[in-house]
Amino acid sequence: MYEKITSYLDFFENSAVSEAELNEKIKQFSDDFMQSGFMNPNGMEAMGERVMAGKSQLKNDALTMSAEEICNCLSAFVQQDAFIPGIVLDLVQQGVVPQMLKRLKELEA
Repeated sequence: MYEKITSYLDFFENSAVSEAELNEKIKQFSDDFMQSGFMNPNGMEAMGERVMAGKSQLKNDALTMSAEEICNCLSAFVQQDAFIPGIVLDLVQQGVVPQMLKRLKELEA
């Protein structure tokens, strides 16, 4: 169900890619996520209290999030990135998005 989204995990965890390559892959990821049917147009609101959480807290929370919670967070990240470019890049580099994608894979198994 989440295969197309989680297929980006290996690339996002590869520290040998250039920032330009990573930015291109993030754009593809964002486009795929928006078209996946999992995008919540109210992602920021749906994140609830997590909207104020730091990156390390989000990364830790991802270990126990439901698929719906992860999709809400990813929705919020993609939405924010449209207004403040670089948010998704930073969250990928800090391990937040990869941790969420790992959790989605785990839930799907």
